[in-house]
Amino acid sequence: MSLIALTLAIALQTGPEQDAAAALDAMHAAAARADSAGWADRLAPDVVWVGNETSERWNREAFLAFAAPVFARGEGWTYSARERHVTLAPDPCACVAWFDEVLDSATYGTARGEGMLVREGDDWRVLRYALSYPIPNDLADGMTTEIKAFEAATPVVDAPGDAADTPEETAAAATLDALHRAASAADGSTYFDLFTPDATYIGTDVTEHWSIAEFRAYAEPYFARGRGWTYAPRSRSLTMAPLDCRCVVWFDEALDSQSYGTSRGTGVLVRGDDGKWRIALYALTFPIPNALARDMTARIRAAAK
Repeated sequence: MSLIALTLAIALQTGPEQDAAAALDAMHAAAARADSAGWADRLAPDVVWVGNETSERWNREAFLAFAAPVFARGEGWTYSARERHVTLAPDPCACVAWFDEVLDSATYGTARGEGMLVREGDDWRVLRYALSYPIPNDLADGMTTEIKAFEAATPVVDAPGDAADTPEETAAAATLDALHRAASAADGSTYFDLFTPDATYIGTDVTEHWSIAEFRAYAEPYFARGRGWTYAPRSRSLTMAPLDCRCVVWFDEALDSQSYGTSRGTGVLVRGDDGKWRIALYALTFPIPNALARDMTARIRAAAK
């Protein structure tokens, strides 16, 4: 995607989506200037921030405590969006939206964020955010092998999340389980029926941002040859969006893959008029342990030049 197209992907958002996107810009700008008060004001009271490593899962109090000494030193951190998509939840309140964005970082190069925003009065705030550093396809085999070896020697313990504790969340979790079973069985018909018609699938390479029709065109030749992929969930967190319809759930999950080791999926499920939960957004990434992050992201940046 060209720079012009990336800019248009942000600029074409209108109305509530544009206001929600502006809140993300305000959050990133405050962090860049080490403005702790301005940054904290963009976070919802019930925010959960998921860091790049699977051990990193902070509520508001913990995340503010993590950031306080960084901001006190005047350091902050700089992530600027070069591509972003915001989707308004299917509810008349126009008060919940989910998003995905590609970011530029002065320290780490390309980053990616997915999450959910809520509107409180006229102000949009971040309710969920998951940050990762996408690994290009041509580096994925080597880097994931390194990560597997590191985690075998120095296990990374997944942070505890929010278990499915409502009937809606349990049903949404069952859809995710069915998705992984269908992928492992190369059952394309069942697999794609578990997505909404306008769903987005984001792969591990930063260029992989597909409509569900595009992803189906990519995946079905593999399924037709009986070649699926197996990602086994080992931990999962689900959050019911604060909507009267109780029809939107955010999730993040840590996955085990025989080929790639630790992976992570994040996204959104929506309950349709037929009562079925389907996936509206799924983003897959390879979390990089903190001890390896600076070296690996430097190598990713060098390879891109």
